[in-house]
Amino acid sequence: MTKRQKIAISSLLLASGIFALPVMEGTNQVVLLSAIVTASYFLSVWSIYAEFSSFELISLFVLPVILTATFALFLSGFQVSIGVRLILALIYVAAMYTILLSENIFNVSVDRNIPLVRAARTVGYLATLFVSFAFFTLLFGLGLNNLLFAIVATLVSSLLFAQGFWQIELKETNPVRLVYFSLVGGLIVGEVAWALSFWPLQPSKVGLTAAAAVYVILGVLQHHIRENLTRRTLFEYIFVGMSLVLLLIISTSWGV
Repeated sequence: MTKRQKIAISSLLLASGIFALPVMEGTNQVVLLSAIVTASYFLSVWSIYAEFSSFELISLFVLPVILTATFALFLSGFQVSIGVRLILALIYVAAMYTILLSENIFNVSVDRNIPLVRAARTVGYLATLFVSFAFFTLLFGLGLNNLLFAIVATLVSSLLFAQGFWQIELKETNPVRLVYFSLVGGLIVGEVAWALSFWPLQPSKVGLTAAAAVYVILGVLQHHIRENLTRRTLFEYIFVGMSLVLLLIISTSWGV
């Protein structure tokens, strides 16, 4: 069985479980949700199985697990029609399949250089932004208290940054520097999330802003890791971030 076939099977199996979540109730739903998220990790490992380092066992599978958790939590927490469930399941299959293909390219690139790694980095970058938007939108929509929202945002964004930075250097990655950058980036996103929780914003706007923060921090630090960060590049990222903040201020209803 080829890796593509394994990836397709894993994506379809997980999508089937996600699709069935709203049918379950109470404890059964919680058990199924936990099983789906856990299975997303092990099926991802099975799909692209090779000799993984201890660090790769985390960095390669951050996106698949967080993507699965986001879709599963959404369908278990909100009532949607069967048509919407089917559409979301199809979106999940497409996203999961694409992400696992990219992770397989990264895994192969650790041992040897292949032409597809540059395309995989682009896909990984876009997938990180998509997963960030979806996860933070859902997280804010769950109505968590401000502190818990900020803590979860910090932890998840740190993991997202870790896999994003690892994709740049792969086998030449400096673990200490990677962990440092990931924690710093995660703390910044957590502070942004904490500040946003006090604003009268819709979940989608919070998700968009948090994803924009990930975009700016990930972009700047990736350029720094590549040692090609210029003032112009830094200004462009800052301009994007400030423009979004200004747009939020203008478009937000402050009750006055």
